[in-house]
Amino acid sequence: MSSIISRRGLLAATALATLARPALAQNSLKGTGSVIVHDGGGTMGVAQRRAFSEPFEKETGIRVIHQAGVNSGVQRAAILAGAPKHDVANISGGSMAAFEKDALLQPIDYNFWAEADRRAFDIVPAGQFQSPAMLYSMLLAFDQKRYGDRAPQSWAQLWDARAFPGRRTLAAGANAADGCSFEIALLADGVAPDKLYPIDWERAFRSLARIRGDVVKWWANGAESVQLQIDRQASLGSAWNGRIDGANDNGGSIGKVWNQGILQWAGWAIPKGAANAENAQKYIAYMSRAEPQARYSELITYGPTNSRAFDHISAERAALLPTAPAVKGLQIVQDYDFWNATDSTGQTGLRRAITEWEKWVSAG
Repeated sequence: MSSIISRRGLLAATALATLARPALAQNSLKGTGSVIVHDGGGTMGVAQRRAFSEPFEKETGIRVIHQAGVNSGVQRAAILAGAPKHDVANISGGSMAAFEKDALLQPIDYNFWAEADRRAFDIVPAGQFQSPAMLYSMLLAFDQKRYGDRAPQSWAQLWDARAFPGRRTLAAGANAADGCSFEIALLADGVAPDKLYPIDWERAFRSLARIRGDVVKWWANGAESVQLQIDRQASLGSAWNGRIDGANDNGGSIGKVWNQGILQWAGWAIPKGAANAENAQKYIAYMSRAEPQARYSELITYGPTNSRAFDHISAERAALLPTAPAVKGLQIVQDYDFWNATDSTGQTGLRRAITEWEKWVSAG
């Protein structure tokens, strides 16, 4: 996928970069050396560089090294081996509690933060071991040119290959909570949103089996989810709202459906054993500020977690974010308590998803 940010978004973010910053916070972040940070790839990675990393380098003198993101399983294994992939990791809300429980993260040092910023994390609070990074939604994505006025409006219609012919793509089940494929399969099978949890694994896999022959690929990451549609390998599928908008800013024609979207969040965290922990603290503190978060949301349509950022986001742009009043009520908030709870098999929902998925895939 092209990584060019839309001209409008770049101009808005550049304007925000000139806003004054609190002198105390600015001085406290000065430093030397480097910090290795998670890069989400595609439009997300470019937005992170322009909204956070480049201005952070100018303000602090600390060099930011972007390194490709990895899934939670790889990140966990690397931390346990004493060689974390990043100094600043991006971990989904669904996986965060497990990292905290297993003592894999370092506490956030809020001495680097302005108190007003910490108070402004009012949707998802900034916690002992993580700073909420962004709010986003997993949506039904489709080829606008192919379906036009006959666009699908629910996950059940993605399952309806007769009414909506074409190849499909969904997240691989090994993504567990992150990919939302189990919730999507149950919604497609007629389960009411308020009855999704606990996940009925047998029913979810029966539903997935019905669509399996139409899936060209179970995608592994967000960049791939939209690239499959850009390349016309798939006509319908699941993708995060910011990935869809980023692709369209660069000439794509991917439609999105807010109905039955699944609202999620991810957080920034410092893995245990990170080589540049103090610089990681400063980078996270910088990203907590309202102005950088506003720049980020001007570049990619993921919602800020610092509510003060909305003071610097245009009404037009705010209306495109997943927390906009017109669309928020159409969505389902993912239940991270379920995903981290242990069931009768002795596994968390996260572990159970991977176990069941591996059995299902190997069974053909």
